[in-house]
Amino acid sequence: MLVEQVMHDNPETLTPGHLLKDALPVYERHGVNCVPILDESKKVRGILTIFRLVQAIRSGKSFETPISEVMDVDLVSIRNDATFGMACSMPIDRMLVLDHDDRLVGVLTKKELIHKIYNAFCSADCHNRELSAVINCATDGIIIFDTNGKALYTNDKIRFLLPDCDTINQPDSPAMKAVAELLKKTLHSRKSASTLLEDCNGKQVIFSTTPIFDADQRLFRCVLSAQDMTEITRLQEEAENSRRKLAAFQEASLKGTRTIAHNPAMLRLLDEAARLGGVDSTVLITGETGAGKEVVAMHIHNHSKRRNGPLVQINCGTIPQHLQEAELFGYEKGSFTGANAARAGMLEVAHEGTLMLDEVGEMDLTLQVKLLRALQEGVIYRIGGRKPVRLDVRIIAMTNRNLLKMVRENTFREDLYYRLNVIPLAVPPLRERREDILPLAQHFLSCFSKKYSCACSLSPAEEEMLQAYSWPGNVRELANFMERLTIASLSSGSRAPVWESIVRPNGSVAPPVNAPMREQMRHFEKQCVENALRNTVSIRAAARALGISHATLLRKMREHDLVVQN
Repeated sequence: MLVEQVMHDNPETLTPGHLLKDALPVYERHGVNCVPILDESKKVRGILTIFRLVQAIRSGKSFETPISEVMDVDLVSIRNDATFGMACSMPIDRMLVLDHDDRLVGVLTKKELIHKIYNAFCSADCHNRELSAVINCATDGIIIFDTNGKALYTNDKIRFLLPDCDTINQPDSPAMKAVAELLKKTLHSRKSASTLLEDCNGKQVIFSTTPIFDADQRLFRCVLSAQDMTEITRLQEEAENSRRKLAAFQEASLKGTRTIAHNPAMLRLLDEAARLGGVDSTVLITGETGAGKEVVAMHIHNHSKRRNGPLVQINCGTIPQHLQEAELFGYEKGSFTGANAARAGMLEVAHEGTLMLDEVGEMDLTLQVKLLRALQEGVIYRIGGRKPVRLDVRIIAMTNRNLLKMVRENTFREDLYYRLNVIPLAVPPLRERREDILPLAQHFLSCFSKKYSCACSLSPAEEEMLQAYSWPGNVRELANFMERLTIASLSSGSRAPVWESIVRPNGSVAPPVNAPMREQMRHFEKQCVENALRNTVSIRAAARALGISHATLLRKMREHDLVVQN
């Protein structure tokens, strides 16, 4: 037996532009519980089931809502010349039937399946055990009634949901009374009917009754199906709670990140970043570590049409190279050892939003090829997956390295560099925008004073020292310094040890702003070397971070009398 012998021929269809209320007459006219959704070119775009419609209305949608906002786009289809056995083996409620030109020719629902199963059940005893087993394997509860409302067959699932299902003629529980009323309604009207029970022996269950007619359109049987919605509802609630928490976190994050700038160059940069919110072009933000590249990236996202979408950040420098692909692209269950469940990658999570690729210069060369293909084609594949995942993501890449130099050294792909460097933005270091030092310091001091419930202020002399210091660690170093200063103010002890980290032994900031250029450059070079050695695991790693050779760094260390402890 083939699917085309069982399916519902030439089903009535709707378009994504139709409203939810337009689906109700279709259900009533044809006694179906699903409507295929086709676009203007007659290509299948989704399906709208009565269960999906009920859930949408329950969640607050109106009947004037376009079907495109509610329809199920995760479609399952089968060929019209497939075997009936293949259709029975698929654990789903309904399938779209397509010909070999991918045109919709019918719909195969549980109604047609059960009808054929029962006809075969009555026509041949030899098929009885096989067909009984098929119905018993159904994920939904099933009862088959005759025209008098007598139960002819029940499967194990319905007995789990309704332990007293044998008492339908004399129902005594609220659930059985509701089922009896639903059956009576269908037998009288000869039309399908559904009802949702919020508490059916502790579960949320949708009951549906479907009339079955013989060749002469006489009512022949009535099938009751019960779908346990408890787990589905729980998962939906978890997903909704997670969505709300993420939205609240993003909103709080954006509110808490107040952009402070007084320097003209920084103000121009922020104005340009805000204007970039109107386009979807890829942006490459360069600048020293701690200069505020993330703040500029969030500024772009917050002024874009994607501001209500997800803002996802991934730091390529903190993730081991062998895990970068899994984090970025995701993976399917069983694709490698330890992949006990499928997981979406950051690109997929950022769909319809913005993905911030921090320290993109640390990305593995092999992964760079896959990222380039994803950016060009807008499609990715999870590790171990064959199903394409289409993306709508804006990429904002950030780095403190000279990517063009890395291209010349063959450590970064040239094609990916030019694909990322569509709109370049350079964040100036804090030493080049001294107008921002005191406003930032006061902002951090206010935040940490509230955090630690401590009153802390700066004297005019201390403000001068802050402005005179070169801040090689940029805004991040300033924030850390102000936190240390606030913590030191908690006790009655002196704050002098904190200030010693940015002053010379004689108490003056080194070097002063008006010092000779040679002295300032030498002092700044020493600070850069010290900072690199302090923030890396080895001298060779520090040399790579500074963009110089290992031998050059050793010479610089000797010149500045620097020693690495252990």
